[in-house]
Formats: sequence, C-alpha cells, structure tokens
Amino acid sequence: MKSVRGNVLPLVLGLLLVQSILVTSMLRLPGPLRQTVALVAKETQEMYLAESAVLSKLNGFPEGYFTDVPPVESRVLGPWMLWQTVWRTEGPVNKFQFRLGNAYSQFPTSEWMRCAVLLEHNLHENIMHAKNLKNLSGNRRFFRLDSSGVQGAFAFNVSGGDLTLDLGGNEFLGGIPKSFLAHSFMANVEGDVKIRGTAHFDTLRIYATGTVLLQGSVSADYAEIFGLAGVAVTGKVSFAGMLLSKQSIEISDRAKLNFPSIAVAVGYRGNRFALYGKSVFEGLAIAPSGTFERDSSTTMLDSTKALLPFCMDSQPVVFARRRL
Repeated sequence: MKSVRGNVLPLVLGLLLVQSILVTSMLRLPGPLRQTVALVAKETQEMYLAESAVLSKLNGFPEGYFTDVPPVESRVLGPWMLWQTVWRTEGPVNKFQFRLGNAYSQFPTSEWMRCAVLLEHNLHENIMHAKNLKNLSGNRRFFRLDSSGVQGAFAFNVSGGDLTLDLGGNEFLGGIPKSFLAHSFMANVEGDVKIRGTAHFDTLRIYATGTVLLQGSVSADYAEIFGLAGVAVTGKVSFAGMLLSKQSIEISDRAKLNFPSIAVAVGYRGNRFALYGKSVFEGLAIAPSGTFERDSSTTMLDSTKALLPFCMDSQPVVFARRRL
C-alpha cells in the first residue's frame, strides 16, 4: 500500500513552487498593474469573508463564533429574505447583499394559507408606514403623477373609493412612447386599482380590497401586488416580484413576470391561477386547493427549488448576491 504522505508531499512542493513563481512575477509587474492585481485580491477577500458569514449563519453557528467574519443583518423583502453584511476594514465600508428563498418541499393548503396571511400583513404594514403617506378618500384618478406635487416617490392611502393611474403613453420621445419614471409607488386602497399607460417604477407596492389591474406598458424593477378579489396583469407589463390574491391571478397578452417571482392564489374556494396569450412566468406559481390554467402559447420557467417564501418552514437557500 502506497504512503498517503508520499503522494501528498510532491503536490505540496509543487504548489509552493507555483506560489513562489507567482509572487516573484507580481513583484516585477509595473506599478499600475500591481495596484490592479492588489485591488482584485482585496475585493476577492472581502467577498470571501461575506460569503463565509452567510454560510456560518445558514449552518446555525451563532454570531461571533468566527472572529474574522462580519455580522449578518436580515430583513424581509416581500416573500424573500435579505441578508446583508456591513463592516469596515481599511478604507470605505464594505457592503454585500444576499437574497434568500427556501428550499422546495411539499406543504398542505393550511400552511400556504398561514404564509399568505403573513405576506399580506407585511405588504400592508410596509405601505401604511411609508414616509410621507398621503390620506385620500373617494375615487381618485391621476393622469400625471409628476404634476401632483410629489417628486420621485408616491405613497397613498385611499379610503372608500377606487384608484386609477392613467399614465398616458401618447407623448412620444424620439419615436418611442414617453415613459413616466418614479422611484417608488405605494398605495393602500379600499376598492379597485387600475394602472395603465407607459410607466416604469423602481418599486411598486399595491394593497387593494378589490381587484388590481395592470395593463399597457407598465414595468417595475420590483413589485408586490395584493388584490383581495383578484389580480390581472395584461399587455406589455413586465416586472419581478409577488402577486397575491384570495381569489384569482391571471397573466395574459404577452405580459412577463421575470425571475424571481411568486404568484399565490390562495383561498378556500374559487381560487385560480391562469397564464394565457404568449405570456411568460419565471418562478413559483401556485393555487392550493384551486385550479391552475395555461395555454400552449405560454412559457413557464419553474424555479421552485429556491423560491418558496420565507414563511414556509424549510432550509434557506441563497439565490442572488451583489456588492452594494
């Protein structure tokens, strides 16, 4: 039987030789290139420490167990969790963000009901605690939000009426419909909500006791939509995020929900999820104890293995990371 030590020794000596050659070569590099190599090495080490912190938390180690890794802060983002590491070594503050879903497993309808209630509650709380929330009553219709005296971010609480955002699209800029831009739009509405026209939102959050309709060329980097009586997304609408209803969710006419997205139509009866008309859905769509409908023209990329909501009790999984 060959000695394991005898097999490993040549490998170790070879690695030492390669490392010596690399160090010698680096010392001979021109000054600017040496600085670039040093910067890449520093950023790689920072990412390594951030990932080590996340891995230690995923595996149940208490904070501070490993002295070199930074602390991990966590908060809810719609149906997912955001973990963030923030620390200062030398120079600027280092920030890394990780998005987590839960590993896929089967759950009964009652567990989905419990989770949906929590997702609904969190969305409602985020809107009602928004900065500069404006209270309105009765039916409201906005043709141009940027003429309402609020710049960039909008938050409304509409009691006893419906809300319509008619954002136009008849104005053209260079042959392309002019798009309304907003950092964020949030609304809690005791009625129905309609958003149509040409608009792009960084963040879009809607909570309605009636139905929610998105149509036209509305897009968002991230969206959370709850419609108690139903949610409909149709036309050239495009975003990633969460759709939630206790009745029906329908996506049609080339609308696209990008990865990562979750659609949950959960109710005791009559709940359904429908995908029609060359529409695309990338993520987890479910109608527990209800009906699931789609036609052959649609595209569905199922990513359930890493996209269950945080409120489903299973192993958390990191599916996105970035440096802030």
